[in-house]
Amino acid sequence: MPIGAIVRTDMFNAEANKTGGVLTMSFAQHVDARQMNLCLERVTHLLSDMQSGFRLMTDLSSLDSMDPECALDLGAMMDLCSKKGVKGIIRVIPDPQKDIGFTILSHLHYGPDVKVTTYETLADAIHGLTT
Repeated sequence: MPIGAIVRTDMFNAEANKTGGVLTMSFAQHVDARQMNLCLERVTHLLSDMQSGFRLMTDLSSLDSMDPECALDLGAMMDLCSKKGVKGIIRVIPDPQKDIGFTILSHLHYGPDVKVTTYETLADAIHGLTT
């Protein structure tokens, strides 16, 4: 490995902008069940400070694959967001094959009052947040 190389072990990132009312998650490369469990822990912590009416933006543009076992923790995150009062879901899915069940899980874990919007690019999603 080259000197100064950055080794990334977390295949997810989750952050909260409490002022703007946006929770963001992104997934990269291959996400396994252990990584998804760590993401669930992080999101649980971040949601404790979010106010009802927030939006969730999920970026799958760098995702290659996800273990099927991730569905349980992913569904748990959706339930937590729903209970906390999420009002909108913004997704970046450049390739419909990368959806990996997010749409199906949304129907099971979010009510009909939660608007779900999918974009092909992160730039379009960010623009969608501002409109």
